[in-house]
Amino acid sequence: MAKNAYQAKQKVYRFDGNTFYELTLPKPPGLDNPFDVYSIYKDRKGNIWFGTNPVGVCRYDGKKFDWITEEDVTEFRNEGANGVRSMTEDKNGDFWFNTEKRYSIYDSTTLRSNKFYTRHESIGSLDGKNTGGLNEFLSTVKDNGDNLWFVTYRDGVWKYDGAKITHYTVKDNSKDITLFSIYKDNNGGLWLGTHENGAYKFNGKTFEKFKP
Repeated sequence: MAKNAYQAKQKVYRFDGNTFYELTLPKPPGLDNPFDVYSIYKDRKGNIWFGTNPVGVCRYDGKKFDWITEEDVTEFRNEGANGVRSMTEDKNGDFWFNTEKRYSIYDSTTLRSNKFYTRHESIGSLDGKNTGGLNEFLSTVKDNGDNLWFVTYRDGVWKYDGAKITHYTVKDNSKDITLFSIYKDNNGGLWLGTHENGAYKFNGKTFEKFKP
C-alpha cells in the first residue's frame, strides 16, 4: 500500500463508467515540491479544482492548468503545511478554501496583473470581531439556502449567511468534541464527521449525535 500511495503522488483518476483514466498534474511555476491531491471540486462553470498539499490550488478547464500558490494556501500559520482540504464556491462566485483568504476568480488574467484571481478577507474577519481562529477551518459546505457552514477542529461549527456569523457547539455528554468534516446530503441535510464520536446531524437548531 505504501508503495502504491507513493506512486500516486501528483496524480488523479477519472472514471467514465467503464475505464479509469490517469492524469498527472504539472508542478506549479516556481515550485518544485512533490505534492498530493487532498480535495477535488467542480465549479458552476464546469472547471475542476484540485486542492493540494503543499503547493496550493490548481484549476483545470479541460485544456490548461492555472495555479494559486499564495502563502495562505501553501503554508500553515504555525509552520508546516495544512493542505487545501476543502473548496466551496459561494452564491457570489467567490471561492472559499480552508485558508486565511477567500478568492474572487476570473476566466482569464486581469488587466492589472497576470493573475486570474483577487484575494479578500475570509470568515474570521467578516463579523467585525476579527475572529482569527476561524480563518483556518477543516471543511466547508454551502447549504440549500446559500449559507456557508465551516467546521473547525476544536471550536465547533460556524454558519455565515452573508451578513452574520452563528456559532454552534458540538458536544458529547456536555464535552466539546473534535470535528473533521461537514457534508450535505441529497435532501439538504447537514452531517458532521468527527474524530472519535461518530456522525452528527443538524436538526434545525443544533447538531445531535446520529443513532442508527
